[in-house]
Amino acid sequence: MNARLLLVFLALVLAACGSAPLAEPPVYPDATPAARGESPLADAMMSGFTTEIVGERNASAIRLFRAPGSIAWDQVKQFYAGRLEPNGWRADARLLVEGDTISYAGWRNGDQLLAIAHTEDAAAGATFLAVAVVRR
Repeated sequence: MNARLLLVFLALVLAACGSAPLAEPPVYPDATPAARGESPLADAMMSGFTTEIVGERNASAIRLFRAPGSIAWDQVKQFYAGRLEPNGWRADARLLVEGDTISYAGWRNGDQLLAIAHTEDAAAGATFLAVAVVRR
């Protein structure tokens, strides 16, 4: 086999391998799936999450959850940091937005980004969380 043919073969094999599959994000304990439209505040959070963090082309990767009771942002952030960082994920300070109403954070591992969002909606009586894993 000549060297040129071998290089073409190796290039094809590497291309077929591609990137590792996207990670399955942890789900906050006792959180249940939620849908857009349940809370105007959660909808605003999802819109900002899509626009500012995840990107429009990755909007379908976002999963929305209703958390049990009133869960503070620090609790959510600690849960995800505790699950992700021991497994090679590193917090991305550029994605940390801590607001009075809506907060976001992100972790990176290779070419993957895991991002979370949090809001407590007193009118709906619920805390909403959004989680997405996308390739960057």
